[in-house]
Amino acid sequence: MILKSDKPRSWSEMIQTRARGWIERLRGEILERGNPKVVTEVMQDANPQRYLDPAVLAQFTLTPLLARLIVEGFISGLHKSPFHGFSVEFADHREYVPGDDLKYLDWQVYARTDRYYIKRYEEETNLRCYLVLDRSASMSFGTMRITKWDYACFLVTCLAYLMIKQQDAAGLALFGAKPGFLVPPRCRTSHLRQIMQVLIRNPPSGKTDVSSSLRAIITNLKRRGLVVVVSDLIDEPEQTLKSIRLIGSHGHDVIVFHIQDAAEIEFPFDGPTLFRDMETGEELEIDPASARAAYVQNLEDLCAFYRKGLVEVGIDYQMINTRDPYDKALSAYLGRRAKIRG
Repeated sequence: MILKSDKPRSWSEMIQTRARGWIERLRGEILERGNPKVVTEVMQDANPQRYLDPAVLAQFTLTPLLARLIVEGFISGLHKSPFHGFSVEFADHREYVPGDDLKYLDWQVYARTDRYYIKRYEEETNLRCYLVLDRSASMSFGTMRITKWDYACFLVTCLAYLMIKQQDAAGLALFGAKPGFLVPPRCRTSHLRQIMQVLIRNPPSGKTDVSSSLRAIITNLKRRGLVVVVSDLIDEPEQTLKSIRLIGSHGHDVIVFHIQDAAEIEFPFDGPTLFRDMETGEELEIDPASARAAYVQNLEDLCAFYRKGLVEVGIDYQMINTRDPYDKALSAYLGRRAKIRG
């Protein structure tokens, strides 16, 4: 039996024996009828911008209001006074208004359009946001018509979009069994397309090694900034916690979005059910009714373990149910941004 009637001798043993037992098993496919419909294939839409398509966003858990805000790219109050420098790297244009310094007029644009536009440049003091996304095979599990991976991609793309709209720089790092692609932070609008292309071309696969992957990624973060870790955190809890705390110890502000499918939280399965580990192929058949109470308690203990260990060092932790709209995650992000800009 994986679950024992006697309690582990220590908190560490409880986390390791129980969490690695049942919670990792839930990464697998559920093969029996009568259980929630399982999704193990990520989205294959041909649209290269599918993770920021308002119609798709509204369909997959995002509220229509929030979808509209993201499409319009306007959320007030995020910057009291946005930094638009004139010295680093070209960002975009804006229309001339009386009082603007004429030396920043773009005369080539004027020659083409007969209208006055001011050139704006990126400012080095703007915030850099590193979006660190788990692409291990367990992220391709889902029961809410969408996998955890696709949900996470929607979230990451929306965050990147908001950052860039604020003239902040957004970058992307993927990890699994080892560090993956790293897209350096930029604040150009065209940079968002590059981020989406990397997400689409690198679907989840392989085993998980959160700890070593995050430690390797830290060495590539050249400047202090905001680091957003998006993962189901299915790995050795204590080592995972240490690696996330290490990011904060390097001077970064850190937010952790712990992505969980609704079935992983509620364990709603009935009858003899076969679970298959999506990373190792190992199978386990159980009676969910006899394990449900212990499983739910294990998951609550695991989330409490992460929350306590992160919050006590100033890292924001947000567990997200894929059944819920992104409002919770984005609200947590905006709250963190308000503290940073405070």
